[in-house]
Amino acid sequence: MFKSTFRAAALISLSLPMVALAGGNGTCTYEGKKLTLIDAVAYQRPDHFEPGKMETTVALASVKLDAGKVAASKDPDDAVRDLAGDGGLVRITLDDSGVTAIYAYLPPGSNISQSGTAFGDLKRSRSDAKGVAGHYTLKGNDDKALSCDFGFDLAYAVPGSKGSKASAAAAAPSGKPIPSGGGDAGKVLQANLVAMRKGDIDAMLATVSKERADQMRAQRKDPQFPAMLEMMKAFAPKSLTVTGGQDFGDHAELTLEGVDEGGGKSTGTAQMVMENGQWKVQKTSMLSTSGG
Repeated sequence: MFKSTFRAAALISLSLPMVALAGGNGTCTYEGKKLTLIDAVAYQRPDHFEPGKMETTVALASVKLDAGKVAASKDPDDAVRDLAGDGGLVRITLDDSGVTAIYAYLPPGSNISQSGTAFGDLKRSRSDAKGVAGHYTLKGNDDKALSCDFGFDLAYAVPGSKGSKASAAAAAPSGKPIPSGGGDAGKVLQANLVAMRKGDIDAMLATVSKERADQMRAQRKDPQFPAMLEMMKAFAPKSLTVTGGQDFGDHAELTLEGVDEGGGKSTGTAQMVMENGQWKVQKTSMLSTSGG
C-alpha cells in the first residue's frame, strides 16, 4: 500500500530516517499468546503534519536485531521486519502526546494494529536529539485483547555512521533494470492506486502483500476505520509514473514520479514483493518536490 497503516503521516517519507542502537525488552500478550521481547531499535522521520518535528518509531523483537543493518537500510521498517523473520515484532510510533500507533505480530499468524489519539501509558525517562528511553504499558479490555509491558533505552544513529557503512555496502546488490512503466509490477502498482482513490478495500487487498493485507483486515474492525479510509483517499496521489527500477527476483524497487490533486509534484519508490508468482505492493514512499 501507500502507507504502512491508515495514518496519513505515513504516506510520505521526507528524508532518510535516523536509526538507534538497540536496547529494550518486555512482553506482549494477545488471545492467550505471549511474546517475549529481547531487543529493540528506534528511528526517526520528519512528521508530515508538523514540519520541523520528528516522528519516532520504537521496534522491539523476540530475536536479536542488527542495529547496523537497520541503520544502513533505506527503509528501517522493512529491515526490522526482515531481521525479525518468523519471530515476534512490535512497533510503536511516538509523538509529544504519547503512543499514537502500534503494530504487533505474535506468531503464528496474529497481526494487530491500532492508531489514532494517544493510548496506553508511556512514561518517558529521556527524549532528546540523541535518543529516547521509557516504559510503555497497554492494557487490553479483556484476555483476548492486545496487552504490552516493555521498556527501552535507545540512542539514535544517523544512517551511514560508524558501524553501518559495511552493512550498507553488503546490502546493495544490483538487480535487473526495470523499464519505464514498470512492466507487470508497475501494472499492479497502478491498480493499487486506482483502488485506493476509490476506497475499494477488496481491490486494495488483492494488490498488496500478505503482511499489508493482514494489517488492513485487522484495521477494518476499528470503529474509526471509515474516517481513516476517507483520509487515505484524500492523500492518495492523482497519478504515479514509474520511471524505472530494479528487479531482484523475489522483490523489486520501482522509482516513481507523482502528481497530487493540487498539481504538486513528488518523487519516490515503491517496494514490491513476489508472492505466489504475482507482484504485490509492500510499501510506497513519496517525497514532495514542490509546494503544491
